[in-house]
Amino acid sequence: MVKGIAVFIVFSCLFALSICGCGKNESGSPQLGSQTTEQDFAKIHKNVNFQQEDKEKMHGLGMTSEDGASGGHGMVSVHGKKEKVDPNKVIATVNNEKILRKDLDKILDRFKNHINPAALVSMEQQITDQLVTQSLLRQFVVEKKLTVQDGVVEKEIAKMRDNIKNNPATKDRTLEQFLEFQGSNIDELKTAINMSAAIESYVSKDVDDKKMEDYFIKNISNFNGETVTASHILIDTKGKKEQAEIDSARAKIEAIKKELDGGADFAELAKKYSDCPTGKTGGELGTFPRHGAMVEEFSRAAFATEVGKVSDPVKTEFGYHLIKVTAKTSPKDVSFSEVKDKVREELVALWMNTLIKDLREKAKIEITQQ
Repeated sequence: MVKGIAVFIVFSCLFALSICGCGKNESGSPQLGSQTTEQDFAKIHKNVNFQQEDKEKMHGLGMTSEDGASGGHGMVSVHGKKEKVDPNKVIATVNNEKILRKDLDKILDRFKNHINPAALVSMEQQITDQLVTQSLLRQFVVEKKLTVQDGVVEKEIAKMRDNIKNNPATKDRTLEQFLEFQGSNIDELKTAINMSAAIESYVSKDVDDKKMEDYFIKNISNFNGETVTASHILIDTKGKKEQAEIDSARAKIEAIKKELDGGADFAELAKKYSDCPTGKTGGELGTFPRHGAMVEEFSRAAFATEVGKVSDPVKTEFGYHLIKVTAKTSPKDVSFSEVKDKVREELVALWMNTLIKDLREKAKIEITQQ
């Protein structure tokens, strides 16, 4: 019934896997099953990414600030000493539903052994934002009394188990072990799948062949196999409101570009300067298509940059980027019938984004986490 069901879970146990903190628009939500590299989580995903393949390896992300002023996991550092933040502190309110600090910390704590010292403020803002989205969608399911067909949840659970069993990298593990790794359990997963399926069914009810074919024709570059392989360096500006801070970030990225123009190694500078968790692997983002995976400004610049070259500074809502392109794949001829399932997934994802935007505009949201 719902092909993309398990890859859109912003709820409960699988939600934490989607946080990436280096320029994504919102979260995509991976499904358990096959191996994932750090590059998968470095991609700058849009709000709902139904195109991701089954994923398995959990990647930890940065949880502490660069200057030591604050630390992750609900801790605030003062002259090197850490103090607990009240776990019951309200960090956001969504239509009178409260989101508590412990909700945020529950996600951060799942990655406590994978700390990158560059992204606390940005990371916590992104997680809080995702918790708001989660709350909005949960309220929407209740308000609309959305339900799913009998057996859908059980089928998806069985599919996850098969994916794990059939993958050589994960065949010796169980779904329960993955859930335990995240501090979750099978009941939370069932709730997540049930809600995810209900929402996807709602947004896809009007998807038909005519709408899909029209979308395919207008967005053929999404499906013709054209890709780019790239790395990036990010100087984060998310959360920075003062012009002086933004100007400082711009100056820093321009100084890095001068180092690169002078012959410096891109990967080494990414490790040294990048505010993205991918910095520790040289900024590698892997391979991605022209549309759908990256925010538009980033994608446009990447595809416009020659192989082996580094772009000029690129500004997105997340900060300033330098992009190094290492490979490109040329587009190929493709028919609608060959990619029909993929077209459906992308169109449903687009409508999901529209739904979330609409819910946000109509909701009363107050963010108190600063």
